[in-house]
Amino acid sequence: MSKKGLLFGLLLLLSSNIAHPQSGSISGIVTDSLSGYPVANLSVFIPFTTVGTTTNTKGEYVLDRLSPGDYTLMFRHVSYQSYSVPVTIESGKRIVLNLAVAVSTYDIGEVVKTGGKANPKMGYGLFMEYFLGDHNETSCVLQNPEALQYYYDGDEITIYAKEPLKILNRHLGYRITYFLDYFKFVEKSDPGISQTVGPYYAFSGSALYEDLATGALLNAGKWRNTRETEFTGSMKHFLACLYSNTLIENRYTIRKVYQDIDEIQQDEKIGLAMAKVRYAMMDSVFFWNPERGVVEFLNYFPDDEYRIGSENMTETPGTGIKTLTLAPNIVIFRDLETTPDLKDDWTFSMQLPDSVIEFDREGNYRVPTGEFIKTDLNNSARIRVLLPLDYLPAPRKQK
Repeated sequence: MSKKGLLFGLLLLLSSNIAHPQSGSISGIVTDSLSGYPVANLSVFIPFTTVGTTTNTKGEYVLDRLSPGDYTLMFRHVSYQSYSVPVTIESGKRIVLNLAVAVSTYDIGEVVKTGGKANPKMGYGLFMEYFLGDHNETSCVLQNPEALQYYYDGDEITIYAKEPLKILNRHLGYRITYFLDYFKFVEKSDPGISQTVGPYYAFSGSALYEDLATGALLNAGKWRNTRETEFTGSMKHFLACLYSNTLIENRYTIRKVYQDIDEIQQDEKIGLAMAKVRYAMMDSVFFWNPERGVVEFLNYFPDDEYRIGSENMTETPGTGIKTLTLAPNIVIFRDLETTPDLKDDWTFSMQLPDSVIEFDREGNYRVPTGEFIKTDLNNSARIRVLLPLDYLPAPRKQK
């Protein structure tokens, strides 16, 4: 895949749960850290799932029927700082988690950084195309566009939101509350890169999904089929195929990522001169890393497939759960056009430093220790086609 390609960098720290038959719950009260008064209408949810609620007038919240496992619980309100709290749910037990939240002092303001006339219409068009994934808003609609604020700095556009974004996704059948941290679009060459990489963009935030298919008999069948189509090629789909040893049938291939020549030399135990020769044979994908605010390259050998063997995967007897260990960083390709060329494939990377992934036959997964970083490297990961992490295809539910 050429370094000149248009690729998307969306860095998500994902932590999903392995499904279990029994459940636990979380409840608590949210108060203002200064006044001690309860905070109403604060969202409490597991990011990018359908699991969530809001606090009542007494600041109380309850989340029931949670499968045992490790979660990250998000607390968000437009007037308060956001909080992420790791929790471990145990079967039949309720966790009481009270939280005092501080008023947010961050003010976006109403200014434009650069001289010249601001063009919100252009910024809104980019936002609809690259964030929403529906430029004309025919099947995915932002219901409160007035919440967006635009900053221009040369060829860079940054967009913030004054309040949670309300999105109606008619393509997949979800109502989404999206807490946008930022959206960034850059249309110029990075000074550290010799090639012109073209435009790149990134966004960051957290979302709560509401399923519209419940009781919607007219659209339920259409949404079920659309969701199953979009599920193919997702992280959960990849792990489900890995579990059943059907990666080849589903057109997945894997490449190991190398950061530099020294890493090649160390991994292959060759001299520096040979490592330089090998480095010249590499191809790369690039992405905008929102955590570091830079463009980064992931280098790989196009002809060297990384195979996951028995030494990488073990199964705990009687649990249906497998444990996966990998190279620190890999790129996963899924062939969309049934061609040998990787440049037209759907692409994402997995970084698993000093940790393992536990997953089941449905593709549900969790990282017992450390952090797992998944990075989407193409333009497919937009809100219009992003399913909640707790989505499960209907045919698999019936097993």
